[in-house]
Amino acid sequence: MHVKTSELTAKRAQLVDKLTALAGGESMTAEQVVEFDKIDTEVKSLDDQFARIKKAQAVSAASAQPVAGQDNAKAFAAAESDPYLNDAAAQAVAAKKGSLPGGSRSLVLGGMIKMAALGGGGRKAAFAESVDVYGENHPVTKALGVSSGTAGGLVVPPDYVAEIIELLRPQAVVRGSNPRVLPMPRGTMTLPGQASPATASYGPENTAISTSQQSFKQIVASFKKLTALVPVSNDMMRYADPAIDAVVRDDLVRVIALREDLAFLTGDGTQSAPMGFLGFANDWVVSQGGTAGVWSATADSTAAVNGAAGASLTGQNGGNFITSTLAYTEATVVNELTGLINKLDMANVPDNRRVWFFHPRVYNYLFGLLNSLGLYVFRDELSKGTLYGYPFKKTTQMPANIWDPTGAYKNGSFIIIAEMTEAMILDSMSLELAVSREGSYIDANGVPQNAFANDQTIIRAIAEHDFQLRHSGAVAVDQFVQWSPAIT
Repeated sequence: MHVKTSELTAKRAQLVDKLTALAGGESMTAEQVVEFDKIDTEVKSLDDQFARIKKAQAVSAASAQPVAGQDNAKAFAAAESDPYLNDAAAQAVAAKKGSLPGGSRSLVLGGMIKMAALGGGGRKAAFAESVDVYGENHPVTKALGVSSGTAGGLVVPPDYVAEIIELLRPQAVVRGSNPRVLPMPRGTMTLPGQASPATASYGPENTAISTSQQSFKQIVASFKKLTALVPVSNDMMRYADPAIDAVVRDDLVRVIALREDLAFLTGDGTQSAPMGFLGFANDWVVSQGGTAGVWSATADSTAAVNGAAGASLTGQNGGNFITSTLAYTEATVVNELTGLINKLDMANVPDNRRVWFFHPRVYNYLFGLLNSLGLYVFRDELSKGTLYGYPFKKTTQMPANIWDPTGAYKNGSFIIIAEMTEAMILDSMSLELAVSREGSYIDANGVPQNAFANDQTIIRAIAEHDFQLRHSGAVAVDQFVQWSPAIT
């Protein structure tokens, strides 16, 4: 029975999802271990089947015979010497003829235009002319056989490696820092908390005891909907390497994770998105009589300013912001890092699972920082994965292009330290992937499109969650940080 590679790919993806789910727990039962081994064996069997299919295709291609009319198929030079495939060879031909220098794609494009003229402007006629002039396997003929010119067919190179090089992306760091993850199946959850304490006092004998009463507050969490939708050409799904559908799926999963992580780090709670560490730090400074920060990568920023120290509640110290010193030195760097730790201690934040978050530029500066004796200040500890005893996460999700309040400097960043036992991710719906060949969507230009009419497959990803801190003061922030290696 003939089995499509797309079916094998889908089956393998389902098995891998099951493996991941089984391996995700802290431990597995004996039955789960047996099931894990069984699924692992099936995955390996599918991989072997893929290998056999590819080998059979290679053997079939090697032994293929030309059909009638192809006996005199035209041959072309080896890739390294063919001007239609190699830029250096194309430039050598141009130099020999005294024409303008150009690459292999220029020759392919010129050949396509010439064939289009011979074919009277029709792509099918041009393709037939190219087969007659160049041969069926020539780069010009192959390029003419790929879609329309306006969609990129005129400049598509004739051959591809059956591998897709994925994008370089930031690292998603917040979920991996061990916050509390709570289910929120109804999409909303109320978390009661204490706002102020009762009081106690000494007094003389036979005197009425002063009364006091606690006050309470509540955190109301509600789901925030994170979505992504990608239409994919069915021709690409049919004829590209079987891994293409997995690449599209994995890309969607990754962009969802990164967008979620960005919200958890710097979100301000607007535009139906969760509030992140930076937003909660702003809430805390305002509650202590300070000024909220407004940070911009396109205009002058407003610095967060702490309120007056020594507020009425024990440990409230006016806010957890530090403004980084512009003319920074080893001394100012040490003072700011220890100052952030002190901010949390002064606010009575637990010291159970604190984690640093900063841009790689900050890490690279600290890694190379020398003291007056020529000794590295932080290198030994950073090499062990900690800073002042706390683990750190570096990611380019943290901005490094924030303008200062005067607009004189436009490369500011943040250093955040947070107590992760205070951080809560409330999941109301885990990531859901759906696929449709009949649905409609709105494209980037706002025009309605139909997948069935366009011969496309729509892949949609949805996740619903919220992010909360049990106490807004459980995060401290160094703002407008410009630390950077000497060479950037």
